[in-house]
Amino acid sequence: MSQLNGFDGGRMKNLAACFMLIALIEGIKRVACVGSGLVGQGWATLFALHGYDVVMQDLTNEKLEEAKGRVSHHIDTLVDAGLGEDGEAAKRRLSTTTSLEEALKGADFVVESVYESLEVKCPLYAEMDKLAPANVVFTSSTSGLMMTEIARDMERHPERAIVAHPWNPVHLVPLVELSPGEKTSKETVDLAYRVMEDMGRVPVVLKKEVPGFIANRVSVALWREALDLVDQGVASVEDVDKAIRAGPGIRWAIMGPYMVYHLGGGKGGIEYLMRHIGESKSKWLKTMATWTETPETVVQKAIDGVDEMVGDKSLEELESWRDEYLLSLNKLLWSKGSETH
Repeated sequence: MSQLNGFDGGRMKNLAACFMLIALIEGIKRVACVGSGLVGQGWATLFALHGYDVVMQDLTNEKLEEAKGRVSHHIDTLVDAGLGEDGEAAKRRLSTTTSLEEALKGADFVVESVYESLEVKCPLYAEMDKLAPANVVFTSSTSGLMMTEIARDMERHPERAIVAHPWNPVHLVPLVELSPGEKTSKETVDLAYRVMEDMGRVPVVLKKEVPGFIANRVSVALWREALDLVDQGVASVEDVDKAIRAGPGIRWAIMGPYMVYHLGGGKGGIEYLMRHIGESKSKWLKTMATWTETPETVVQKAIDGVDEMVGDKSLEELESWRDEYLLSLNKLLWSKGSETH
């Protein structure tokens, strides 16, 4: 019998898979955050505020106490801004441990945010693979390493590991880049995607692995040109930053480069821009930076220029200034009920 109540076999199979995915997501109650640095703190904040029990794991109690304090601060910040509810309940859902085995015991989902090194991550994933039940998904916050390499020593279930790269500060920037490894299963991708959506994140999925993923690669290309403009004496550090903020940056808050240039092509859209206006832009490429190793002159000019721009402002003051605007942008663009969410 090929059809049942208007559904063919393929649709029934998809529907069954959908129900199974929903059941898996609803079964995630406890999240282990392995690594309690800035990134791990952001993840813990988000999971706790969205109703998950969270256990943070790190090597020392001193690190964990500091992390717990910062998570508490982040929770208060989001609640005060109207981007979360019942902060005290969220704080009660947070616990800590120095034992990896204890952290993974009873965990339904794992977020790893340890030191950015294969020498650290590979043995960790091999150990987690031995300790955690087969259905527990592992996500890595790596900013550029590929999951195929990270999972190379996982002998039991490498299919349950995937990169879930957030952007800093994690609790204020919604992007999460999901990059599957060669052995990552579709079920793992789907589950990670839905979990990120459940927390109000904006997940994107890479179709194939590449170092640095999507946004970091685009950002690094921009960064190289920004560095070179200063090195060549074209503009100051402050004016390069100002040009990006007041020009393309304000558009990038609501549009990516493809939509920007599609609208820039007028009635002809992206095709007109690519085939006509794009020709003049191509000439600029011949005058732009192509170096693949950062010249020392670039490094020193960047340091000197930032020192001049920042002046006597402390790191804490700069972070507070940044976070104030990021909170406002979140409320405008990415909070529930906004048109772009």
